[in-house]
Amino acid sequence: MFNYYLFNKSYEKANSKAIEANLQDLNDLVVNERRDDDSFLKHDSIWYLPTADGEFGVVVFTKLEDKQLSNVVLPRMFNAIDSLENTIETFEQFDASFKLYNAFYGINFIDIDLTKCITDKTTYNKFREDNLWELTPESFWDRRKTLFSKIILCNSIEDDVKKIGGTYLSQILNKLKELDEYVIQYWKAGNFNYHDANEKAPLNISLESKKTMDQQRYYNQRVFSMPDGRKECFELHIKTGNLRFHFYPEGNIIYVGYIGMHLDTDRFN
Repeated sequence: MFNYYLFNKSYEKANSKAIEANLQDLNDLVVNERRDDDSFLKHDSIWYLPTADGEFGVVVFTKLEDKQLSNVVLPRMFNAIDSLENTIETFEQFDASFKLYNAFYGINFIDIDLTKCITDKTTYNKFREDNLWELTPESFWDRRKTLFSKIILCNSIEDDVKKIGGTYLSQILNKLKELDEYVIQYWKAGNFNYHDANEKAPLNISLESKKTMDQQRYYNQRVFSMPDGRKECFELHIKTGNLRFHFYPEGNIIYVGYIGMHLDTDRFN
């Protein structure tokens, strides 16, 4: 989860023009372009905060040039921002109460870690980029839909990653990124071709041997549930170090059903 708190002190010396531009960007982030893993927070004391042109609430609703913004857009936006019981004054206080990635939103920041301060959509995007791939096994699962555009992780992967992720998480992320990027760039139509994937990306994909797949107990180990409830055999797999990634390609999407140690085969069990 990414948490953004409207930092009262950052607005204290701001004029109405700067506040208007700042809140226009904030409205896009909160309402128009909101991401599922974003949480926006405020304390209601912000309304009485003195700014260069008067109290913050007075400026927002009576002194901005764009009256549509003041009268219609911003009331809706502020209603979509959660109010806290207590103010947040420091990052230490913020981090003690909220997980995982916390940033202040505002205008003027002094004597504070600027890498965790957001003033517009540009600094918002940079903060997300800098932290998106800083993951734990738990946050990896929560953020999976944000990380990949052509890979869907089946429900079985949640437990797989929690079991082995602490040691192998960076390896798992790197290999899934390479697979996702291959699909985005090269698999445009037709059936998935793992030979082509191996030529164009460092994936090391292979099928199981016929002897392995002809034995029911080995075949069954490779059957996993798809998100829609169907069961499919995930024979294709990526080999990397001690790990195997078993996946099922369908409709220009890769469904990953297993990440873990080598499954049993005719020669390995």
